Amino acid sequence: MRPGTDFGSFDPHVEVSGDSGDCWYTIRFELSTDRPVQEVLKHYRQAKIEDPDGDLGDYEVVAWTLFDEPGPPVDDTSATKAVIIDLGGMYDDTWTDMRCW
Repeated sequence: MRPGTDFGSFDPHVEVSGDSGDCWYTIRFELSTDRPVQEVLKHYRQAKIEDPDGDLGDYEVVAWTLFDEPGPPVDDTSATKAVIIDLGGMYDDTWTDMRCW
């Protein structure tokens, strides 16, 4: 984990679904960070994460933040904020994961 970053307040959430042996997965987790959202997103897009069928980099990553106050964004690069990461992809099941059928 990068300096200035820690896991957020909720546990990671994993969802698996599929059809005829093709599996789709989504992993969602929260980070608490003082890093810019674009830097966090770039880090996960460049990471070598292996999905269940052994492919590296066969996933998409989306990062988003929550805003609790109306109005224009504040340019405060030192503030710690929550960043939600959604990592999702597809893998080919070898008849073992019943969630994919």
